[in-house]
Order: sequence, then structure tokens, then C-alpha cells
Amino acid sequence: MPKASSFSWRLAAPPAIARLAIAALMIVSPLMASAQATYPSKPIRIVAPFPPGNSSDVAARFLSEQLSDKLGQPVVVENKVGAAGQLGASYVAKADPDGYTLLMTSTSAAISPAIYKSLPFDIVEDFTPVVQVAVSPMVLLTRADFPQGKLEDFVAEIRKNPKAYTYATAGTGTIQHLTMAAFLSRLGVDVLGVPYKGSPQALTDLIGGQVQFMFDAVLSAKPHFESGRLKPIAVASAAPTPQLPGVPAAAQSAVPALKDFVIEGWVGLLGPKGMPADIARRLNQEIVTIITSPAMQDRLAKANIAVAPANSPQQFGTFLRTDVKRWQDIASAARIPKE
Repeated sequence: MPKASSFSWRLAAPPAIARLAIAALMIVSPLMASAQATYPSKPIRIVAPFPPGNSSDVAARFLSEQLSDKLGQPVVVENKVGAAGQLGASYVAKADPDGYTLLMTSTSAAISPAIYKSLPFDIVEDFTPVVQVAVSPMVLLTRADFPQGKLEDFVAEIRKNPKAYTYATAGTGTIQHLTMAAFLSRLGVDVLGVPYKGSPQALTDLIGGQVQFMFDAVLSAKPHFESGRLKPIAVASAAPTPQLPGVPAAAQSAVPALKDFVIEGWVGLLGPKGMPADIARRLNQEIVTIITSPAMQDRLAKANIAVAPANSPQQFGTFLRTDVKRWQDIASAARIPKE
């Protein structure tokens, strides 16, 4: 009987290997499907990359209790703070993509690629979008005794005397900074900016008169409006927000340069890259149900957080890509150098 050649062996081997591979998949696939069908089978951790009281932390904590009830497992919020939110995001990016470690992040994650030369993760490519949870319009504010209370008068004044004013930011590269950069760029005005180490410090000096105006999120600014120490001039939204009744939207003002000036902060939930689509959809559906309930909307509204419109993981992913590009364009137009 002739001896089989190596050529005939190589032809015969692949089908055998293929049969083994198929058999392995037949074993593994049911296990994977079973894992997704029984999700969750243990506690879920939501990482908040900013300190307690931040909008992402507040949203995560408000959601955790009801989400736990719906999923039948504890949902724990853990603050991993540092490096402008990068520490917590990096932790989740490296976690197993099994749906048990999630990231509740915010606009800063989309801004970072426009500000830093290198990051330990790619916010678009290294995560699985789950759901956009909340939005927070930025509001232009001054001291209560600032003479110009209407946006049109405010714009006319700073255009006339730009050297007479300074504005505050919560730090270089923050949403407060880039919103102001976009605002002044639209108006063709150059005003000196003063960066602080955070919104509280900036607000303190605004109240004290060391600076004259700034943009900030409604969440942190509204208590100062209610106390009468600060005055809201306009919100950077397409229409007035229920959070600030009576405060006009910049986009609806008589200033042509601000016709479509809309900049809102956001909060959203992400998982590590490779998280099963079934798990992302399950989390999305449960969270959308929670945040669109009147009770949760009322609770978030009392914390000055507006619920995002219902959205799918795919819609949130598209939004995230668009937002990253928008902040890169704003930083480039304002000639903000990367750190």
C-alpha cells in the first residue's frame, strides 16, 4: 500500500480541525447564551470617576437602587477619582466585558481627546455604549448686581469693553472653559480667562467680584441663583429649560452669532469594549424605563438634572462620536494647546 504523502495529509487535516472547532463552538455558545440569559447572577459595580456630588455620581446613585430591584442583584456605586476622570475610566476599560463593571461618565470623557495628547483609553473605541442618562444645559451667569441682565445687553457690553472684564472657568479644558471659548469665538471677542481648580472655587470668586462672569452647569450654579448671589443671563440650549424658568435660551436671542448656540453637558453609562449586545440592551431597557418614570424624573429634577430622551445603545454611540468631534473642533477653533 503506498505511503500517504504530506500533501494528502494537509488536505485532509483542515476538515478534521474544522469539525473540532465546530464541536467546541457548540459547547461554548450555549454557555455564553446561558450566561447572558441569567445576567446578572452577581452584584454589579458602577464606577463613578468623579467625587460624590458630581452629576455622574448623583445619577449613578439615584439609579442604583431601582436598577437593583429590576435586576435582582445589588448595584453598587464606587468612586474611583483622579486624573480628570481618567483613573476610573481606565479601570473600566480594562475590566472583563461581562456587564458587571460599568462606567457612569460625563461630558469630560468626550472633551479629553481634544485636550490631552495621549490618553490611556479611547472613549469611543474602548467602551460599549449603554445609554445616555441625563443632560445638563450650561448657563451664563454673573453677580446679582451686574448691570446688564439681558443677554443682548450683556453681549453689547463685553463687545464694547472686552478688556474691562475677566471670566472664570473650572480649569483649563473643562466644559466650562470650552463653552466660554465657543461663546466668545462666536461673538468675535477676546476676554481674559482665569482658570480655577474646580467649579466651587470659580463660583466663590465670581460671587466675590474677582471675576465677572462664567458658564457653569445648572446643577452647581442653581443654589447661588436661589440665594440671590448670582444671576442667570441665558442657557446654552435650543429652548428655555424647566430647571431655570424665565431664563432665555441663547439660541433664541436676538444675537445672530448665537442663533444655534447649544452646548449641554451629559451623563451616560458605558461598559468595557466587547460587552455582549444582549447585556447592553437589557441594561438600556431597564434604565430607560427607570429614568422615564415620573417619579425618577421628579427626583432628578430636584437635583437639577434633566433626563435625557429615551435612546438606544446605538444612538448613544452615535452621539458620543459626534460629541468627541464637536469638542475637538471647539478646542481647535479656540487654539487651546493639548497638554
